[in-house]
Amino acid sequence: MALFSKGKGGDSFKRDPRKARRFFEHAQVVSEARNYDYAIECYINGLRHDPDNMSKHEALRDVSLKRKVGGGKPAGLGAKFKSIGSSAVDKMLQAEKLWAMDPLNVKHMRDMMRYAVEAEELDQASDDEEGPDSDGDGTNGSNMAEVAYWVGAMVLESNASAKRPDKSLYLKTRDLFARISAFDKAVEACRRALALDPTNSDLQGDLKNLEAERTMQEGGYSDKKSAEEGGFRQFVRDEDKQRQLDQEGRIRKSGTAAEEIIASRRAEWEEDPQDMARLVKLVDALLKRETPESEKEAVELLNQAAEQTGQYRFKTRVGDIRMKQFNRLLRQLRTKREESPGDEQVTQKYEEAKKKQLEFELREFADRVQNYPTDMGMRYELGKRLLLSRQVDEAIGAFQQAKADAKHRASAHLYLGHCYVQKQWFEEAIDTLRQGVEGHALSDDRTAMELRYLLMDSLFQSGVKEGSVELAKEAREIGSQILQTDINFRDIKTRMDEIRKLVEDLI
Repeated sequence: MALFSKGKGGDSFKRDPRKARRFFEHAQVVSEARNYDYAIECYINGLRHDPDNMSKHEALRDVSLKRKVGGGKPAGLGAKFKSIGSSAVDKMLQAEKLWAMDPLNVKHMRDMMRYAVEAEELDQASDDEEGPDSDGDGTNGSNMAEVAYWVGAMVLESNASAKRPDKSLYLKTRDLFARISAFDKAVEACRRALALDPTNSDLQGDLKNLEAERTMQEGGYSDKKSAEEGGFRQFVRDEDKQRQLDQEGRIRKSGTAAEEIIASRRAEWEEDPQDMARLVKLVDALLKRETPESEKEAVELLNQAAEQTGQYRFKTRVGDIRMKQFNRLLRQLRTKREESPGDEQVTQKYEEAKKKQLEFELREFADRVQNYPTDMGMRYELGKRLLLSRQVDEAIGAFQQAKADAKHRASAHLYLGHCYVQKQWFEEAIDTLRQGVEGHALSDDRTAMELRYLLMDSLFQSGVKEGSVELAKEAREIGSQILQTDINFRDIKTRMDEIRKLVEDLI
């Protein structure tokens, strides 16, 4: 998620990627040996020298979840009061260490986000005083806003999945997101708080203000102001650096600039072929070209990295490239089919490509689930492919587990409802969809509307099957809510006529 710029780094740490890499490599080795406590120590020590390395924060998160599954206990009192250091980065890593040992503890998540935001603000204040990379060594530039954004998103998910979501936590998280000008997430946090207190006029006003800030940011109107005020740096102050980022954003277009950037990334990597961060940058540059040749080279590099390091993440990147290629092919074939609706050969090619895509993605996500057994998001993606391939029982198992992931919980309930309806298990569908509606914080987004529509349909079908006026009336009530929210949603007007008639017939 390349949304954040690099500042000067005024929070008393010295970036040392080589030293960090030694800790990270050791962390991977001991993690594979299931010595998770020591792996956590190694990751934290590595992050002290490279604190905005997102791939390592994610790897540490994966280790912490494996440790939890294996019965790992939270840190004792001694570890809680043992300080890593006094800087904001040190405090952030202390919170992250405690979180790694207690991965469901939302307080540690919140503390980590708070100190990451403080580190970003100190970083930007230092930049204001000294100018962009005034010493020219580029060693201390940090990107703590991205770390704050990543953990903050998990704070929202964790709070949403709690039995009693904490409004004050939503508000604190909202304010932290706003401090780094991450207005998309600030809006989300405010909406969730408002859902818990819908008559609060102050919250309603705050939401309007945040939505206005988000709109200005998306339209590019507030970029200069954001840069001056030290928030979520979408645009870098260093104009030369900004021009380079703009070039990379347009790298898919063939031309000299694209080749120069690829050549630059290749030269950096060739200086140290063991540096996987440099390899990833080269791969990113190649992929932005979106040519068969550049994608082939990227796949070869990633396969080599996977074999060299044993890290599965490089294989998932290859899978992502393959899926993107399938999607591009299908778009091309779909366009040809629309242009030549009577061409059976084009239609056949399109259907064959869809079939091959589904077969590939089924294998890909089954493999990912095997390698990341604690990642419920992977199970959710596998469940979608299983449902498309009509393996309904297997899809039910995947979605039942995916409900544990707050990010996908509402959608998992929706897909589970579809599975149960396909099997004509209306009682199970109704119970599951009710849970989905009750657990989804928002009432008017697309997922909320789909949940209600399918619940209405399940109640209607069950009412017909059982001759139950109570079920038919509940279907009518939910349908009325949908109608009042969006009269043009699907075929709600026609369906409401059918449901009203059923109620009249059963009375």
